[in-house]
Amino acid sequence: MRTQSLRTTLVVSLVMLLAVPLLAQTHFASLTGTVISKDGNPLPKVELVATNQATQVTYTGRSNDAGLYTISALPIGTYKLRAQAPSFQTYETNIIKLESGQTARVDITMQVGGVAESVEVTGVAPILQTQDAVVGDVISGTTIQNMPLNGRNFSQLSLLLPGVITTEPDSFTQPKNTGSGRPFVNGQREQENNYMLDGVDMNEAIDNLLPYQPSPDALAEVRVETNNYSAEFGNVAGAIVGSTIKSGTNEFHGNVFEYWRDSSLAANSWDNNRVTPAAKKAELSQHIFGATLGGPIVKNKVFFFGDYQGFIRNRPGELVRTVAPVAYRNGDFSGAGVTIRDPLTGQPFPGNRIPTSRFSPIARAVLANQTLYPLPNRPGTTNNLVAGSSDKQRTHQGDFKLDANLSDTDRIFARVSYQHYTSEPERAPLESQLVTTNNAPFLGTAFNWTHTLGSSAVNELLLGFTHVKFQTSSTDWAGIGNANASIGLPGGQPIPGLSSFSIGGDLGFGSAANDEFNDIKSYQLNEKFTLFRGRHSLKFGVRWLYQRQGFAYAGNEGILGHFDYNGSFTGFGFADFLLDQVQAKPAKAVPYLIFSEVRAQDAPQPHIGEA
Repeated sequence: MRTQSLRTTLVVSLVMLLAVPLLAQTHFASLTGTVISKDGNPLPKVELVATNQATQVTYTGRSNDAGLYTISALPIGTYKLRAQAPSFQTYETNIIKLESGQTARVDITMQVGGVAESVEVTGVAPILQTQDAVVGDVISGTTIQNMPLNGRNFSQLSLLLPGVITTEPDSFTQPKNTGSGRPFVNGQREQENNYMLDGVDMNEAIDNLLPYQPSPDALAEVRVETNNYSAEFGNVAGAIVGSTIKSGTNEFHGNVFEYWRDSSLAANSWDNNRVTPAAKKAELSQHIFGATLGGPIVKNKVFFFGDYQGFIRNRPGELVRTVAPVAYRNGDFSGAGVTIRDPLTGQPFPGNRIPTSRFSPIARAVLANQTLYPLPNRPGTTNNLVAGSSDKQRTHQGDFKLDANLSDTDRIFARVSYQHYTSEPERAPLESQLVTTNNAPFLGTAFNWTHTLGSSAVNELLLGFTHVKFQTSSTDWAGIGNANASIGLPGGQPIPGLSSFSIGGDLGFGSAANDEFNDIKSYQLNEKFTLFRGRHSLKFGVRWLYQRQGFAYAGNEGILGHFDYNGSFTGFGFADFLLDQVQAKPAKAVPYLIFSEVRAQDAPQPHIGEA
């Protein structure tokens, strides 16, 4: 039944595509307009040639009986447009810059004269997009390179557009998107965005994370569309963020860069300064380095572009945390400012003190082991512990792109992108807190073949493949072993560590260990056929997206589970913990594996929940 429904959906979608004229391209541009004589009559059979100024590759078209011409599938860049016909002077524009997805309108008025005569028209620079109603903007390569992007994260560029916001600006500074770092567009959730690279889908399908962030030096431009997309983009309600990798030209161009940050050049953080005495300033050594190179293999025919970027961050230091002061550990809440009630009687404890004889065996065992729950080393009831931490990240990535002008009617490009990201912190402020390591390789490829069938038809084939992995693992960095048994928790445990004890007022310790593993392979085929008839431009096409997803998740309870104490029983979270009055505890959940396949762009995604 599901297969039949899916086939029906594809057939209906294809019929709709056949009936609707589409103008926007995914990563190419177009030139269109009318050719008329000085007296306003349309001129048919005028030959038009658009010449890419960087590669000298030419793209041709011819006006029809209505005087309308269209030259489509133009790689982004700068062009000169020339028109010539017998008995008329040759018409040539100044340099026109074309952006991805742009359909630039250039109307031409021919002057009577000889072909040897020419008229160069200046001031022709189409800026407004008049051929469709797409809402968005293009961020050029020059703007990208001149913007001070913290962490070299190009996702920050989307925040420049109206209707785009974020609640966590700091999350846009990381070399890998593993949670936040995605914009909210027009009130939609951050999962409602679609990222594309050279027209190929580039998303992690489980939570729609962004698996790859190209080096800003490798980007020709970034196009962000926020509303009224073309019908070929129908799977999101937020933004479509399309990036384009640079191509080589007839000249060799490249650069070498290094961005260095060090703690010796920075002040201490506000959080560290607010405790007395102040916490030690975190050490930081961060290097972002790399190079790009592009040029011709065969002039006017074959071009290449390649880039590499490395990211190395070491950030050992200290963090400020809150742990229970000695008075709370002795049952003395006289300074807590909250009335502590006995859950057995509902009456306040005398003097706001809980007798130690009422402490649960679990609480006694935890408080007796300062390895699991250390004493404060600063005065006060909040922000009273300063302990070591670390942040260690490594990223190596690169792209290679090949463009070939096979003939006047056939052009191809091929690209491969690779990234290997690892995050391996060495310690956490509490020894009972497991550190979370991340290993996330990425592989992406694209192949495009554009074939021109005369002056009235163009066929574009785009093939893409992406392989995305996200692996999150919890590690017992301090070597506390099977700590649950040491404090009397029954049942054993699958990995070393201590279950999470979540206590109101940020007084908790331990780790639930929400480990996760995503392995997603996506195969994509885009087939588009554009036909020009009279004053009409029609595009017929189909998009096939096949995703093979492997997903292992420990469940919301985590591998080790969690115990929550929020003050529901005594009026204060830590008092609940001392008496073992649990507000929530691990359910009967087991880690599980989800394996699924999605064969169409708009097919329903598998529901992921607890087993």
